[in-house]
Amino acid sequence: MGSPQFVGPLFTPVDQTNPYRPPPALFGPWVRHPKPPINIEIDTVEGRSKPIGTNKWYTQLVLSPSGTDPVYVLPYALAFLNGSSVLSQHEGASSLVGMGISHSAPSSRIFGPTTGGEANGNSKFYYNPLAISFCLGAAEFNQSNVACSLSHWSELTARLKIFSRESSSSSSDISILICRGQAFLTCIYTGLSPTIRSACEVLSLECLNEGSEQFLHGFRKHRIKLGDRSTWLLYSKPVLPRTSFHIELKVIDRNQISHHHGPWSGIVQVVKMSEYYADQLGSDFHRFREESVYDRGVGVWVREATIRSGPIDSGTYYFDWFSEGPRARSEPPLIFALPHHIEAMQSHSGVLINPQIRLNSRATGDMRLCRGSTWCFKEDLQAVKLYGIEPVNVNNLNPKYDPSKLDLLREVFIKEVDCDFDRECDLDSYYFSGKKLAKQALLCVIASSILRDEDLTLVCVSKTKESLLRFCQNRQKAPRLVYETTWKGIISSSMLVSGNENDDFGNGLYNDHHFHFAYFIHAASTLVYFDSGFLEEIREYIEYLIKDTNNAFEKDEFFPLFRNFDWFLGHSLATGLQTSLDGKNQESCSEDANFLYSLKLWGKATSNQALESLAELQLSILKRSANHYYYMKDSNTTIPAEFRRNRVPGILFENKADYTTFFSNEKDAIHMIQVIPVTPITPFLRDPEFVWQEWIDSGFKADRAGQVCNLATNLTNGYRTLLLCQYATIDPEFVWNFFEERISKGQQIPLDDGLSLSWALGFTLNQLG
Repeated sequence: MGSPQFVGPLFTPVDQTNPYRPPPALFGPWVRHPKPPINIEIDTVEGRSKPIGTNKWYTQLVLSPSGTDPVYVLPYALAFLNGSSVLSQHEGASSLVGMGISHSAPSSRIFGPTTGGEANGNSKFYYNPLAISFCLGAAEFNQSNVACSLSHWSELTARLKIFSRESSSSSSDISILICRGQAFLTCIYTGLSPTIRSACEVLSLECLNEGSEQFLHGFRKHRIKLGDRSTWLLYSKPVLPRTSFHIELKVIDRNQISHHHGPWSGIVQVVKMSEYYADQLGSDFHRFREESVYDRGVGVWVREATIRSGPIDSGTYYFDWFSEGPRARSEPPLIFALPHHIEAMQSHSGVLINPQIRLNSRATGDMRLCRGSTWCFKEDLQAVKLYGIEPVNVNNLNPKYDPSKLDLLREVFIKEVDCDFDRECDLDSYYFSGKKLAKQALLCVIASSILRDEDLTLVCVSKTKESLLRFCQNRQKAPRLVYETTWKGIISSSMLVSGNENDDFGNGLYNDHHFHFAYFIHAASTLVYFDSGFLEEIREYIEYLIKDTNNAFEKDEFFPLFRNFDWFLGHSLATGLQTSLDGKNQESCSEDANFLYSLKLWGKATSNQALESLAELQLSILKRSANHYYYMKDSNTTIPAEFRRNRVPGILFENKADYTTFFSNEKDAIHMIQVIPVTPITPFLRDPEFVWQEWIDSGFKADRAGQVCNLATNLTNGYRTLLLCQYATIDPEFVWNFFEERISKGQQIPLDDGLSLSWALGFTLNQLG
């Protein structure tokens, strides 16, 4: 029995009465998914087996047609190279076959065109080239026989086996031990003849300790310099009794290194030297100092890892790394940490390597090398605890509202509440239906917490309950939600009927589930807040949506753990069963926050303290990571200067930051996607300094009309109203006066389909205090 992926008081089932219960008939009949995984043993797909993550860092390895798009363990990208994939090809040589590792230095980043054509403007995107630095293969592999199989997948680790389908021995393979942040790529060869190839030119190969391997824990050490100016170390050690001799490596041609003494069994570990190392090749002292860190750390790799929570409400959590290898008892593993890890990490001096050794993470800044078996993190939960169902003004927790402003709000509210709620939200899309439901729920909040009108609150709650019940009974206009047994989750049946994978933004492929279902959970939490007797009518439906997206109970055989939230990256991933050379992505970190906020509210509504505290921790982690990777202030040193003054990416991939969205290239859409929806949690996520800098100075500086402040006050669409509304977090008086003037003149205010004018006014009024 291996180590658990998650342990601690926060990681408990959302269904506390019957956590082992299978999905109910409400989500029947059960179906199989039309897009099953590949590169996995059959008996791990169906039945009582560990579910496979659909939106995880490792998922691309098991996606059809071949599982060859890269996975981003960071700082490296890894790829199974089958000889025919895009990454298997390189100019002037035969195809690469085996395990590919890729890393590029910050100086190699590729930047897109600048906004407005300004010479010193902001790039529309940046990404990292994916040339294969090394392909670790075997002479026995070729394009027609190579195969791979993934096992032991988890939040932080996995194992991949590469083998020949034609091998007469089932034990001849390369076993790759994969770990997030790994310093070494570790490959265990069994009965194969190692080959090492590169898409870059091999400039030199040095064997540094032939005949004296005993002084390096039995490892032979090679230094390899490539044509991209990078330097790598390769350590190897034979495994007795199968092999008693060391690898004998020789350069065969400009792209290939080979071992010439037949089948071999042993350990191969490769690691890249930092860019600072490359810049200091004349300094023997620096070269020795950096290499000595890896000389000390060789012979250790992470076998498994556990994410461990501290006590409820403590804000502490841990990454526990469990090692193996010939030196695992004497040395902890070497692992790179992201900027938000370093910022939240406790007891730096015991883990961080000094002097610093850094490698580029690709899209999320430089990573720092750490040495340790446990990383301890601490988040302060006091701030996030202020935010609940009702809007909060952190500067005035007991606001007194201007009567004249309340009169205007009441007038607008009465008009908006006089509509058919049920018809408004019974649409053919879970995403758009959910937005309407959450909009209605926020109307209930306005009636209660700001207008303080019991009659209006009762009317609004009653109408919203009727709207939500239709979905909780699975009798809505949108195709039924069903449980599928292949990937193990709840999906829209639309794709199963139409065959169109893109129906409802790819819900059937597990795209954006946390965005879609958050709106339902938020609405349900709000209604239970007003009427606790409503809970049992909707509980089953809502808690299965939570299981689908944020299952925290490892013994649940029916859903994967944390489908969306990535505990290493510190934010969610929205991409499901679709592949991309740039990896997984997420557009909206604000909808990510809305998802976690909805879980916090449900935990509160159902007296589930563990869920509430878990969501508060996740929200605090997200706030930290978002202010490194999504919300870019002038002081941000994580994101390249060439991209920083865009202020936000529209889409953040694992390998790329792109100033666009999937639905529009317009600036108002790009900035709106990192705002939507405006809810009580909005002020928590969006730092006031960032809000101001984005408002007055984003993108092409000379384009005054295109600044967010001017877009938001030229209300031509609902996107811009959202941008205006969020500005109320720092200047509510300006926003209120703007709205009030337009209303008094009878001018229309365009609204996003998830925003009511009542909420825009009420949220602003609350911020005014």
